[in-house]
Amino acid sequence: MNVITQVLVLFFLIAIGYSARKLRVLDDGAISHFSSFVLNISLPALIVVSLQRPFSRALLGESGLTLGLSFVIYGFSFIIAALYPFLVPLTKKERGVHRYALIFSNVGFMGYPVVEAVLGQQALFYLAIYNIPFNFLAFSIGAWLIAREGKRPLFLSWKTFINPSVIATMVGFLFFLGSVKLPASLYQVLKMTGDSTSPLSMIVIGSILGKMPFRSVLGTWQRYATTLVRLLVLPAIVGLLLYGAGFRGLFFILPVVVTAMPVAANTSILAEVYGADAESASSLVFISTLFCIVTIPLVALVLGI
Repeated sequence: MNVITQVLVLFFLIAIGYSARKLRVLDDGAISHFSSFVLNISLPALIVVSLQRPFSRALLGESGLTLGLSFVIYGFSFIIAALYPFLVPLTKKERGVHRYALIFSNVGFMGYPVVEAVLGQQALFYLAIYNIPFNFLAFSIGAWLIAREGKRPLFLSWKTFINPSVIATMVGFLFFLGSVKLPASLYQVLKMTGDSTSPLSMIVIGSILGKMPFRSVLGTWQRYATTLVRLLVLPAIVGLLLYGAGFRGLFFILPVVVTAMPVAANTSILAEVYGADAESASSLVFISTLFCIVTIPLVALVLGI
């Protein structure tokens, strides 16, 4: 019931964002600025604060294990995404968007609020480490997957692998290694800024959904198939593999919960930027975000959280 309550809180925040967009309290410019604030300021602040832990060899070892698990699971997701168009018929224009949707879940806008809600604030340290591959890959290799099926190509360089979340993770982890404790006033400022990530993220998601034409987001059966795989099939496979490998506790629950998040909100943004199938991308974000209100509590129930 606690998980359901927390997910409902997030859902009502999404509803506020959706209503604000429909009532024109928020316009496209405001949505863009809020998204930029979350990605470039509040989320990096949350990451730095979550990594404020005293150094210990045990915690360092757990960080390495968390990062290793994340890379393995993302590698597995890339394989699934590569094979997916052979199992579900997709047009050339759709392939990149659906592959991206299977690889990258909404770990930024929704992952942090949900993990904090169901696992507690202490789990955010491990989530920040777990999300390192996402921060490196989502706007580089992931964006390339979408761009190669679009009208505008993407040429990879070292700059495509660097973003504020990556920098915040590196800085925060260096502070952890050196047991550097931020001054109380600076810590409080970063914490208050980071605490705004959850409500703002949910409002941004709602406002993004609110700007989509309802008829276009209902979509084709392929979009529902991809949503089903994203929300239930992949978490089930990851859970079975981890459980079979002997993982228990946080190292079992965290990857499954992250994998169970809906399609990353930036899927539609990248599709728009690179002239790919923006309609399918927006539809996948909408459908998966809507259905996750039911699937996240279901996953939590199965995990016994």
